[in-house]
This record gives sequence, structure tokens and C-alpha cells, in this order.
Amino acid sequence: MAESSVRYPGWRVVIACFTMTLFGFGFGFYGHSVYLAELTMHKGSTAAKLATSTVSAAITLYYLLSALLVVFVSDAIAKFGPRLVATAGTMMLALSLILVSRITSTIDLFVAYLVMAPAFATLTNAAVANILGLWFVKKRGFAMSLALTGGGVGGVLIAPLLVWLNGWLSFASALQIVAGATLPFLLATILIWIDRPPQEISAAVVRSGPHTATSLAQPLTRRSALVSAHFWTIAAPLALGIAVQVGFIVHQVAILFPLLGRERTGVAVLVTAMMAVFGRLGLGLFVDQLDQRRLAAILLGAQACSLLVMLQSSTSFAVYLACAVFGFGVGNMIVLPTLMVQREYPAAAFGMMSALVLGIIQVTNALGPSLLGGLRDVTGSYAASISVCVSLELAAVAIILLRVGPAKAVAEARRRDRHHRQLS
Repeated sequence: MAESSVRYPGWRVVIACFTMTLFGFGFGFYGHSVYLAELTMHKGSTAAKLATSTVSAAITLYYLLSALLVVFVSDAIAKFGPRLVATAGTMMLALSLILVSRITSTIDLFVAYLVMAPAFATLTNAAVANILGLWFVKKRGFAMSLALTGGGVGGVLIAPLLVWLNGWLSFASALQIVAGATLPFLLATILIWIDRPPQEISAAVVRSGPHTATSLAQPLTRRSALVSAHFWTIAAPLALGIAVQVGFIVHQVAILFPLLGRERTGVAVLVTAMMAVFGRLGLGLFVDQLDQRRLAAILLGAQACSLLVMLQSSTSFAVYLACAVFGFGVGNMIVLPTLMVQREYPAAAFGMMSALVLGIIQVTNALGPSLLGGLRDVTGSYAASISVCVSLELAAVAIILLRVGPAKAVAEARRRDRHHRQLS
């Protein structure tokens, strides 16, 4: 059955992956702001009051450990199957939330976050890319866009719900109620809809995989990838661009508040988030057919320009427009690493290479907020922070347009295909 058919069973897997990212990002990314606030501003709950720097250190360690685990997610899925890996991630997430709700010391804090790290690694980007990679080739970009939209929905639902309940109940009760009411749904979705594809679909995916990448004389390994220039023309620019995105989003309110005030800054944040969702879904319809390196360069360049507008503008409308442009890039940039890997590496290496790229990106992400915050503290304003971000985005544009090895072969194959279509 064709991937474009609504009856194709892979679309049920997309729904399950949407649910995975909803809870994975909802509790494992957006939820940190709630946990940090509760643990550092003790208001009579059972949670201990901890220093902000201590909680921040635990969160940084959490991201670094999950980034390391992300690199090996493809191996786990290949060995144990996607259903078992996602189920284990769900159980680890449930356990970690129970531990977070019962933190009474620094040791409890670090244990809880160390338990949550494998949950985040097995319920978000790399796991979703590897699971959907078993089912999709031609529609992989659209399938990834739909599945990763769950992360944005998780940010809209989970953190606000925790904040609202925490106004009525203790932090421990609020967290346990939300987790207890929602995680069984995630577990049921995984058990019912996630599995390896039937043999005929798996064979069809392999047959229809990209054949434009140059063949390799030696088997591709992580070590050989890490020492190749081609690999870093994918990983380095996207890591830089996404680190800028994460850093800006964390500091967006602080950057825009002096210019816009509280209410209009809230509007700017909403515009950014909405464009991230709409941009991902809209471009996801045909992202598979585009030159993804050129697309990434356009998005990175547009984000650099939007940051300059925010730095120089004195009108609300210009800032809203700049936030919309930046948000459009946020919505699409995270999909591009896996699509570029799919197009420029052999099909058999997709899982390993996509996980490796995403792991490197996640390590860099952890440094983005600290970079902007550190420059802000040293200089006394965000002007230097924004200028550095613009420079990093432009450097990323230059790197991603370098086509070496398989990337050059892919570009030449696309030119030949366009030429043949014009002749016919």
C-alpha cells in the first residue's frame, strides 16, 4: 500500500509518535520551568528548596546524558524493536516524575533527572526518526513534521496544566495526578500502534530508499562519519542554528520585554509558537521534494535577518513579523537533519546517522541559553548576544551550502533528474 494512502498503516504509527513527543517534550522539556520554579521557591510543599544553580546544573547534566543516549537509540530500536524501546521510555518517564515529585535533597534531584534522561532520549526526535524510518521514505518529511508537532502541543498543554493545578494542590500531587492521568494513555497508544512494519512494507521501504548517495567501499561507522567533512557539513550548521533557536526562545521574553511591555511580549511569544506549528505542517507537505540544504540556508538566513530586525526595530508590528519569520524556521529546522541524512547516506545507515546528528545537536542545544545569558551578563545588554547569534546563523549558512562527497553527488543527480524531466 502506498505511503500517500490514508489507509497506509504507517499513519497510525505517526499518531503514536505524535503522542510520544507530546509527553516526551511536555514533561521532559517544557516541564523543567515548572520543576525549577517549585524546587527553588519553596512554598510549603514537600519539595526541598534548592539553589537555582543546583537545579540548573542537574538540568544541564540531564540534557548532556540524554544527548549521549540519543546517539545509541538506533541500536536499541534495531535490537529490541520500537515498541519495547518506547515502552521502556514511558516507564522511565513515569518513574522519574514520581521521583521529581518527592525531591527532598540534592541527591534526590540528580537521581530524578538521571532517570528522566533515557525517557527523553527514547520518546523524542531520534526515536521518532528511527521509528518512522522503518515505515516511510517518500513521505518521511511530512510524517516527521506531524509527529514532532506533538512536542509543541505538549508545551501548550502540560506545563500550563501543572501550573494551574499547582495553584490548587501541592506540587507533588499536581505532578502525580497529571502523570497518572496521561501516561497510561501514552502506554496504550504505544502498545497498540507501534511495532516493526510487516516484511513486505519493510522490503518496499528499502527498495524505494534513496539511491543517489555514493556507495561506500567500507561499512559506515560512527567513527568514520565523525572524521568526514561531509558529516560536519550537516551536523555543524544545524547544531549552530538550532542552538541559536533554543537560546533565543529561552531569552525571548527578557529580550523583547523592554521594547514591547508585558502584554505585547506575550503576543510575540504566541506568534513565534504558532508559526512554528503552522510552518512545520505547511512546509511538511512538500519538504521531501525540496533541496534541503538550500532550504536550510534560506531558513537560517531568514532567522538571522529576523534577529537583526528585533535588535534594531522600534515598532511592535516589525517585531511581530520578525518573530513570525523566526518561528517558521523553528518549526522546520528540527526536521531537516533526518531528511538530509536520508538523502545523502545509504538507507541502511539512516537510523545510526540520524541519531548521531541529533545527539550532537542536543549537546549544542544545552549551551545555547548559557551563551546568550553569559554575554548578557558580561555586556549588560542583549545586543552582543543577538550579534553573536546572527554571526553563528550566517556561518551555518556558509557551511551547509558546502557540498562535498555524497552531498555533491546528490546535487548532481537532482540536476540530471530536472534536465530529463524538462526534455520529456
